[in-house]
Amino acid sequence: MSEILVSILFATYKRDSILRITLDALTRLDNAAFKYEIIVIDNACEKRVSELVDTYRELLPITYVDESASGKNAALTKGLRFASGKILVFIDDDIVASPSWLNELVAGAERNPGYDLFGGRILPYLSADVIDKHGLLNVDDDFIKSAYGIADWKMPEGPVSTGKIWGGNMAVRRSVFEAGINFNPALGPAGNNYIMCGDTEFLERAAHHGFKGLYLPEALVYHQIRQEQLNIAWIKSRAFKYGRGVGRRKPPAMPRKVLGVPLYHLKKYLSTELKNLFGTRQHNEKFVKSIIDVHMQRGFIYQLWKDRGGKK
Repeated sequence: MSEILVSILFATYKRDSILRITLDALTRLDNAAFKYEIIVIDNACEKRVSELVDTYRELLPITYVDESASGKNAALTKGLRFASGKILVFIDDDIVASPSWLNELVAGAERNPGYDLFGGRILPYLSADVIDKHGLLNVDDDFIKSAYGIADWKMPEGPVSTGKIWGGNMAVRRSVFEAGINFNPALGPAGNNYIMCGDTEFLERAAHHGFKGLYLPEALVYHQIRQEQLNIAWIKSRAFKYGRGVGRRKPPAMPRKVLGVPLYHLKKYLSTELKNLFGTRQHNEKFVKSIIDVHMQRGFIYQLWKDRGGKK
């Protein structure tokens, strides 16, 4: 067991209490027949985070790294320089791993040598004092699943599109990075400038180069969902960020534009905005989906305009 097989990496930013829950869960992992390491990249470069990680050194094979360049993807890229594993495992700093999670993830990768990208299952984790008063977690919408990091595809282990592999529970063979594919620092969380879809864009490029994805439902983690995330204002903000991500990744090639924005998308946005403005204000599933649609369109248009040279 001298060679490190697995490197677990994740970035953190000013969330000490959440980070502690994540680290506590990692101390409860089942014994493994392989050697692994944990690399925590602090994107806020705060002494108290370093001190918190230090308290786990006798419990976990853990390393603290700081990265001052803003953004989750910049932090992960820095962390990769310290990673020794043949399998790179990525989670978030608000993930609660089940005891068997890492063993299941590695076993799945080992019995499927023809695959390089692996996604496990992610279910919501709510503490006893968190209440979903709007029923947002019950809305049957792909964006809601994405917003709350819920990856539960109701399918057995097997091939899957990279769109169903999410950064909160993802394993990647080192060969992908050796092929020159890395995280894009222009996407992902970066302080107040948050453009979603960083993990998706990375996986899409990997798939374009021929790397294949596999779903491993037995590799289970839980995503901590906080009270401040279970309101309409948070959903609006998240949809706006998602729209920005789509605008950055997939700008449309349409000739008729106003201020760099395709006329088609402006019309679609205005139509959706009017329907939302004069439609029902009840917080039911139809209302939530309308809110999501209009703010995605708003974020999409904003990013097209910004990338054209608009507001910085």
